[in-house]
Amino acid sequence: MMMSSCDIPDDYNAELPGDCNNEVPGDYEVGYGKPPKATQFQKGTSGNSRGRPKKAPDFYSELIRESRSFMTINENGRQKRITKSEVAVKLLVKKAITGSDQALKNYFALLQQAQRDALVADPQPNNSGQYSDVKKLTEEELMRIILDFREEKKKGKK
Repeated sequence: MMMSSCDIPDDYNAELPGDCNNEVPGDYEVGYGKPPKATQFQKGTSGNSRGRPKKAPDFYSELIRESRSFMTINENGRQKRITKSEVAVKLLVKKAITGSDQALKNYFALLQQAQRDALVADPQPNNSGQYSDVKKLTEEELMRIILDFREEKKKGKK
């Protein structure tokens, strides 16, 4: 088996990008900014065929994506599909009820924040002006406002 000037076996039948049989005459000099003809971009081929690689997902986007995924649980003898976030909330409440001090502390901290967020998101219309400054309200007043709002919402649906 005889090797040609391209160091490719003679019985190799694949077409090469820079066809070795049609070598450029000796006037083409390979050097800085002048790659060999065989490795240059080929005519008729454009763009980045593989495309830009996907961005590696960061921790928070992975956490959100995984929290939104569903799983099947057994609740009161029936199978139910809920998100993993809902499962985490159910587990937190269950541990808080059964007496875990840390879970209880986390539960009340999260409950207070959720109540504040609910009040800000759906403020109760008030004509009296007695709740004009939300920051000065006590916990009981906030809970009363939220419960009154929920009752009004239920009445509106019926």
